[in-house]
Amino acid sequence: MNSTTISVSTTAKYRVNPEQLASSAVRIVNVAFDVGSESLHWAMELPDQTLSGKCDNTSCDIRTTLRQISAKAAKHGYGELRVICESTGIYHRRLLQLAGSLGMRTCLVHGEAVAKFRTIQFADHGKTDDRDPRAALTVAKVGKLIRDRKLDKLYAQLRELHRLVHRCEARIKVAKCELHADLRNLFADLRLDKSVLYGPTGQALIEEFAGNSHRIVAAGEEVFCAAMKARSKHTKQATLKKIWNAAVESADGDNDGLAATLAEIQAAAVQQLYAEITAFLQQRDELEQRMQQLYLQLQADDARLPSPCKGVVTLRLLSRLVAEIGPPDDFRTLSQLMRYAGLNLCERQSGKWRGRTKISRRGRRELRYVLNLMAIPLVGRQKLFGDYYWKKKETDKMPGQKANVCVMRKILKMFFGWYHSGKPFDRERVFVMASEYSKAA
Repeated sequence: MNSTTISVSTTAKYRVNPEQLASSAVRIVNVAFDVGSESLHWAMELPDQTLSGKCDNTSCDIRTTLRQISAKAAKHGYGELRVICESTGIYHRRLLQLAGSLGMRTCLVHGEAVAKFRTIQFADHGKTDDRDPRAALTVAKVGKLIRDRKLDKLYAQLRELHRLVHRCEARIKVAKCELHADLRNLFADLRLDKSVLYGPTGQALIEEFAGNSHRIVAAGEEVFCAAMKARSKHTKQATLKKIWNAAVESADGDNDGLAATLAEIQAAAVQQLYAEITAFLQQRDELEQRMQQLYLQLQADDARLPSPCKGVVTLRLLSRLVAEIGPPDDFRTLSQLMRYAGLNLCERQSGKWRGRTKISRRGRRELRYVLNLMAIPLVGRQKLFGDYYWKKKETDKMPGQKANVCVMRKILKMFFGWYHSGKPFDRERVFVMASEYSKAA
């Protein structure tokens, strides 16, 4: 059942303005939506009146409402509708999808811009669902809209796969934190590096003894070492001795057998967590393999997409980077790409006061996550950005995290130039200004 409601109010405040005149010339009118999980509030300004209404956030009601709004706009001479809304994560997607299927234009608007324009427009800090669409229309008047990017088939698949990869990694982190806590409770004196714990030695320890020090001591040192060697033949004898001594220390002091009983319960939880981590790691690897295959398909269609380069970037990270960037051709300038990543610099100054210059963090955090993964192996002393990174830290006295952000910006700039040049990777070009490089060439 359609629950759409429409109200009309006259307005003189925005009756004549440049944005509306331009829209009238091209027969486009803006309609803004405030999107909620259950309902949508909308507003549209016509030359002599403002229309507003509400509908349920369901496909049927959205489709009906959009058609009604389009009919209203057509009566006033507008032949095309532009649907505007804030990004809500998931709830706005159906609205934009249906608007596109009906031949309407779609754009996004920044939530922070809407909040600030709402304060100016209504002269107070109040917020209601009825006000938000009108504030979004005001943002549209000054041209501060965000393009609603519609990725083609391969890029859309690549991004969706990367979303699943990112989810796997998030769950792996949670499971590893829980495993660390449970293992510390179960095997108090166990001290193994992460590479050992999550390698063949750790796998053998969990699968054979569930990380239970009481089981290890009950089996005896010779049986323990033989069982571990059978599952992980490359484990060093010194490592096994270290684990055995830690097991003896941890199991000591259990006079009434309660600790051993509780340890069996805890051991089952440890095995379950370790199995979850292994399953998520396998799932992540499979998803990344599919991403790499898709990237190679994209590269066959667009030869400018970079190829893996030893010591610079792997195919795995290239596929993850392009999954978040999308078609690089969408960005005409480097500053656009920096803003998209949220790595553009924001200055703060007033008179003689100078605040800290920071990155905006307004763009895709998933893209910054991938850039951070790319930066970590490149900041070693002998690596590509080693000298650059350590100069920031040691000479400029910059904190490590801030220096790492500088490297992330460098990597994004490197990718942008690498793609648009269409040439093989040139290490010298990374640290030379474009004007100087063209003179040297």
